[in-house]
Amino acid sequence: MPVAEVATVRRGTAISAVYGTARIEPAFVVHVRAQNSGFIQLAEPFSAGRGAIGKSVEKGQLLATIADETTARQLKQARADLDAAMQRAELALPSSELLKAAEDNLQRLEKVVSSGSVPVVEYEKAKSEAKRLRGVVETERIERDRNLNALGEAAKKLEAQMKSAEVQAPIDGLLTNVQTIDGELVSDGNELFTVSSRKNYVRGEVNEEDVGEVQPGMKAKLQLYAYRTRTFTARVTSIQPAADPTTQRYTIVLEMENPPDNLMAGMTGEMNIITGTHQNVLLVPTRALIVDQALVVKRGVVRSRTVQVGFRTLDFAEAVSGLSEGNRVVVSNQDKLRPGEPVRQRMVSVPPLPKEP
Repeated sequence: MPVAEVATVRRGTAISAVYGTARIEPAFVVHVRAQNSGFIQLAEPFSAGRGAIGKSVEKGQLLATIADETTARQLKQARADLDAAMQRAELALPSSELLKAAEDNLQRLEKVVSSGSVPVVEYEKAKSEAKRLRGVVETERIERDRNLNALGEAAKKLEAQMKSAEVQAPIDGLLTNVQTIDGELVSDGNELFTVSSRKNYVRGEVNEEDVGEVQPGMKAKLQLYAYRTRTFTARVTSIQPAADPTTQRYTIVLEMENPPDNLMAGMTGEMNIITGTHQNVLLVPTRALIVDQALVVKRGVVRSRTVQVGFRTLDFAEAVSGLSEGNRVVVSNQDKLRPGEPVRQRMVSVPPLPKEP
């Protein structure tokens, strides 16, 4: 005698829901590109290349360096030139001693010119020479400062170029892609790494005929294949206004309310976005239905029933008519059983009855 796996029709809350697929996506994804050309050297923590994918990174952490020997050599020379210029700037200006001597001579002549022992013309000549030398000293000072500024700006520019050779993590997160190998010649603009945030969101997709029922703020039940024994709750935060041109499915953005600690981007699953509820109605496991037909075992014999179905989710469907509370319905291998056939029954476990969201 064949064995029929059965479950009991019970009363509970029927849920109307829009079915969709779900995928966990990172909230932020940043593609890190080269800012200059040269040979790349991966930082020690990431020297394994693609083997380093999944490692944590902190904002500003060094990922790699792009060697630019020409700029490094120019920077070394620029710093040496700047240091030498700064040392020279600590010394007296070339004409400062001549100016001091001219001013001392002018002061001496000022004291004796009134006595008539020194011609006035000599005094005026000394005065003119001191004025000229002041101009020379000022010109030398301006030229010295201009030279220092030029050397300083040149060094800063080269330092900035060298800084751009350091490839740093743009955000705190996880290294999710490495698109280069150690020692490779890269060009300015080449994509090198992908860094994703640790914060994730749920990216759901629903069919075009269902998207009109979905509104921001609606609750959703989420099942991820990585956590088959758990059901998560989520909330619709937004609906993207355009469908995917290939699949004609619409993207729904959801936020999980009780995410697990080890939730990871790339996990997939299914979801039901709750659009309505019916209280205290008959619920039959959805897998017991083949379109609108169900097999019921009564007194050890299989019987066929036509069921009017109301609200339906992945786990349970509302039986508007055709079934009674306490009926035992076949939930598997229906194609191997025939109405009127005697069977032995085996009760199987079903998910908990849904609760009102």
